[in-house]
Amino acid sequence: MHAGFPLSAAHIRGRGMIQVLRHYGYPFLFLVVLAESLGLPVPGFPFILVSAALSAELHFRLGGVVALSALAAFAGDSFLYFLGRRRGRSILRKLCALSLNPASCVSRTEDFFERNGLKTLLVGKFIPGLNTVSPPLAGMLKAAFSRFALFDLGGIGLWVMSAVLLGLGFRTQVEWLIEWLAAFGRTSVLILAVLLAGWLLLKTIDRRRFFHLLERSRISPQTLKERLDRGENLVVVDLRSDLAYRLEGLKVRGAIHIPPGEFKLRYREIPEGRPVVMYCTCPNEATSARMALLLMSKGYNEVWPLRGGLDAWRDLGYPTETYRAEEGPPTTVSAASPSVSV
Repeated sequence: MHAGFPLSAAHIRGRGMIQVLRHYGYPFLFLVVLAESLGLPVPGFPFILVSAALSAELHFRLGGVVALSALAAFAGDSFLYFLGRRRGRSILRKLCALSLNPASCVSRTEDFFERNGLKTLLVGKFIPGLNTVSPPLAGMLKAAFSRFALFDLGGIGLWVMSAVLLGLGFRTQVEWLIEWLAAFGRTSVLILAVLLAGWLLLKTIDRRRFFHLLERSRISPQTLKERLDRGENLVVVDLRSDLAYRLEGLKVRGAIHIPPGEFKLRYREIPEGRPVVMYCTCPNEATSARMALLLMSKGYNEVWPLRGGLDAWRDLGYPTETYRAEEGPPTTVSAASPSVSV
């Protein structure tokens, strides 16, 4: 597209991002931003920033960068909105499973929506994890598309313009950084790649260690059902956010509901000296595992996350009861019969 633009060999060396943008132009910028909006690990913000900072060299128009980036982001967000509206929590779990911190991905998004509603979309693009999960959660909550579009476009506008203004404001620094990378050539790329690989490796090892411990400490839905049927005096704790709790309308029979954000203040509602089973609806039961470790540090001896969480329990047809919002969250353990069971 811009193959005739003159660059010396010294400039070309080590300037991968610039060369890709220069040769493939607006379509590549559109695809990068779209990919990030769909949850892929692609750095859309830096590409917009560099496109604005080096717009003259790249033969880009700032208006085109803004419009194309906003269109790509909105297209990706709209796709996830309708996917969330149709598929519900399953798409939320799949998107969060891609995160290095899936528990934080789920709970943080639901907490934001609990406090701010669709206004979450205004800041969602600036927060890793939240940027991808907010649109399907809005769809899952059956928000009107017109209202979703209004807030989402507002957030996209802030995000895109932030990248553009930073690019224009720090144009000299961006050019210096590109020249520095070019001067060191492959060595700079190798250093950055090693640092990134090392960070990802540490995160991966940490996750594997965490999930290895989790796998050994979980209890299956079948085992929990058998123990409850035998009349064992277990405590079941529901760790979903208030938003998820009200939205789904079901819980395991007799479970206490304590949102993760309130757990440190309310954990004493869980009777001591009794086995405790915790469940959530986040990927890999990560929230349940974190709260189980916290509870054990407080002196509780037998604590297990429920393998598969509420979804696995419900899929097996085990007893649940409805939750009515006007009743308020339950705060005591009860063996009473449920109002409705499935």
